[in-house]
Amino acid sequence: MSTKHSLVTRLHSTKGLSVSQRRIAGCVLARMDEAAFWGVEELAERSQSSVATVVRFAQKLEYSGFLEMRQALVAQAKAKSAPADRLLKAPKEAAAMLVEVARQDMLNIERTVHGINETLLKKLVQHIEQARHRVLIGHGVSRIMSEHLGYLLTISGYVAVAGNPAEFARQVANLGPRDLLIAFSFPPYSQETLDVVDYARKLHAPVIAFTDGLDSPLARHADITVPVAGENLMFTHSIAAYAVVAHTIAAALASKDREAAIKRLQEAERIAKPQFTEE
Repeated sequence: MSTKHSLVTRLHSTKGLSVSQRRIAGCVLARMDEAAFWGVEELAERSQSSVATVVRFAQKLEYSGFLEMRQALVAQAKAKSAPADRLLKAPKEAAAMLVEVARQDMLNIERTVHGINETLLKKLVQHIEQARHRVLIGHGVSRIMSEHLGYLLTISGYVAVAGNPAEFARQVANLGPRDLLIAFSFPPYSQETLDVVDYARKLHAPVIAFTDGLDSPLARHADITVPVAGENLMFTHSIAAYAVVAHTIAAALASKDREAAIKRLQEAERIAKPQFTEE
């Protein structure tokens, strides 16, 4: 594993963890900010493991030992500073602000790409492709994401419905084991989205979650979780990294029958042409 990989990426992608090591990983992911201040004994106690197991866990993540892993935890905690702090420290000049926003989103894209492997992408595409019906839900910026992915899936030949927040429960009530719910939720998490996802699980409908990490409340209810980084200067989640993932999914689906996809897009353009100006 490259030393450039972040602690979160290592936690998500490292294979072959023992039961005790999985408990340590879960403990760290659930309390990421606090864990930066724990000593090796405290982490062992909180995860109901031994000091030796914690050290072996750090080495399994390809750190030299606990101290190097703790340094990574501290760096991770600093990187997740509050939006107010990031905004206060942002440059005042417009051009410099543009560079800073772009820099942050490039980091978001890099973190997101490192957290998504070939197996996860194949599962995503397979679930979307095989679903009878596809309903996408989200509040706030998450709703924008759901509508965007719904649009991309539709033009790729896979009809999807972006749910109306006022009708989430009714729309999900129509789903079953052959259908698919795609849910989006980022901090602060929407309780309604979590409730509807829980409802979908009771109906045995598969759930794909787009959220900020594998330890988020939404991830606990999902069959597949897509972790998407989105730190920015505002009090919301940047959609830059998400857009990369969404376009990748749509392109992978469309490429399954490229000639049909091109023909479908050309036909849609022909029908819609009268609605647009000639210029």
